[in-house]
Amino acid sequence: MQIASAYGVDDVGLVGYWKIAGDCRDYSGGEHHGTNHGVHLSESLFDGNEAYIEIPDAPAMQFGKRDFSISADVYTDAALTDVIGDIVTKFDGSARRGLNLTVSESNPGYNSQADTRNVFFGVDDGTTGQWQDCGRPGGGATHISDALTVFDGHLYAGTTDGEKESDWAHVYRYDGNKKWIDCGRLGDGKTRGVYAMIVHDGELYAATTSSHGQQPPEMDAGRVYRYRGEKNWEDLGAPGKNCRVNALATFNGKLYAAAFNINYTSKAEPGHCYVYEGGKTWRECGEFNGWPHSLAVNDGRLYAAYPQGEVYEYDGTSWRNLGNPHRTHEACNQIHSLGVYRGELYEGSWPQGRVAVWRNGQWIDLGQLGDSTEVIGLTVYNGCFYAGTIPRAEVFRFDPGDKWTSVGRLYDPPEFEPAPVGSGAHEVQDWTRASSLAVFDGKLFSSTATCYREMIDPAVSSEARGTVYSYAAGAGLSLDRDLGAGWHSVAAVRRGKTLSIYADGKLAMTRTCDEDPLDVSNAEPLLIGNGPQGPFSGKIREVRLYNRALADSEVLELEKTLPDR
Repeated sequence: MQIASAYGVDDVGLVGYWKIAGDCRDYSGGEHHGTNHGVHLSESLFDGNEAYIEIPDAPAMQFGKRDFSISADVYTDAALTDVIGDIVTKFDGSARRGLNLTVSESNPGYNSQADTRNVFFGVDDGTTGQWQDCGRPGGGATHISDALTVFDGHLYAGTTDGEKESDWAHVYRYDGNKKWIDCGRLGDGKTRGVYAMIVHDGELYAATTSSHGQQPPEMDAGRVYRYRGEKNWEDLGAPGKNCRVNALATFNGKLYAAAFNINYTSKAEPGHCYVYEGGKTWRECGEFNGWPHSLAVNDGRLYAAYPQGEVYEYDGTSWRNLGNPHRTHEACNQIHSLGVYRGELYEGSWPQGRVAVWRNGQWIDLGQLGDSTEVIGLTVYNGCFYAGTIPRAEVFRFDPGDKWTSVGRLYDPPEFEPAPVGSGAHEVQDWTRASSLAVFDGKLFSSTATCYREMIDPAVSSEARGTVYSYAAGAGLSLDRDLGAGWHSVAAVRRGKTLSIYADGKLAMTRTCDEDPLDVSNAEPLLIGNGPQGPFSGKIREVRLYNRALADSEVLELEKTLPDR
């Protein structure tokens, strides 16, 4: 077979070239042919469920600490009903060694993934990450930051409570070096915080809520707002008359909200799911016997969780009860997080801090995370799956063998021993939540918060609560602006200590690391359209792999060789 030559690009160092236009053969001359696992090759279509291409490991793919480049042409739909997934990966989860080029989608707090197409390029060699203090949104005025959300190249955080009513329900934008810029208060009603935030159809949305046990008429109903820049927010109305709008989701081109009232004297009041109809109109599309806390999207379904400790699945028409993930642990009667890892739906619960996965039509319990009581955030970062917990604001990594490994306690003062579950509100004032996880700037970010979402006794307050932290494992780079729907080319290049991401032939993001290049060699196969995030939902074609760093001009020339779109 003759080596394929791209116009204007020197094919020296071309390890593999998979056109994925009718077959998955290697057109580089290297004979690294792929095995098809359900891809519609004539259409370059990956179904987001089980379809991917597997290329066996070979000596030519052992890049070690040397330079390499990856390029691909990818397509995604405008209205998403699934996690988009991985483009190209070669990653050994046991050693945490290899490379990942993926569409990064975080589940901030209780919210579903956004419908943005942020690109992440990362490498690792089993490194031990470090946490860094990124400051406190609102300074000393608030104890809580929730719903970390990436929008248009920036990281946003919602806050709850404060010393004065004017401090309530603000959103802040991260400006680096522990600095946060106030983006304004959401409305002027009696709503204490922002729990829910998401990017939907290219715009940032956030929702307000009241505190524990406080609801109309003492407090105002939660409302949803759309960001209009600077400190301006457009009021989109209230989804029902609910004190808490706890989660937002984007599903099949529509915006959804989960909302409920908390009444500790009678828990019979149902919770609801609403869909936005435009203006200030919300239509109820689901009612639950309990409080729907979390929303997520996967495999063509919208998921809601918490009512009586159960998970519900929505196909756009009706809801189906998937049951309690922890039936053998009856105490686990609340679900506070949903996330997707390797294409499967995971959930995190209270009060035993356990996680379960929905697999082959049943829930499989994956154990308790340390001494945690609740699992709040679940997201994928640089090839691994992470979870945020209560009471130490401890973050865990999910390792092979169903092992949960602590990667840091964000609240760990000397002699701190968490009060036991059920000991009462006063005794758990010191409990602290890792309240939201998000991938931004090539790193994993976590917010921290009190356990009870209200002002706490200053005598036991800590600067840890309300602070945002970042964590870097390996070397990572992210394009934190939406790539956009339709066809777009993506390239990832490592040149010495420098990582670069290209979009549509142009350099979009670059970073030079302080450390020496990491060894990415491993015996795992190269996967096109699959990996730690999950099977790709869309189309992939024109995948090239080089054992050298492409120049800017070469990436641009590759863009010119792509088929008509």
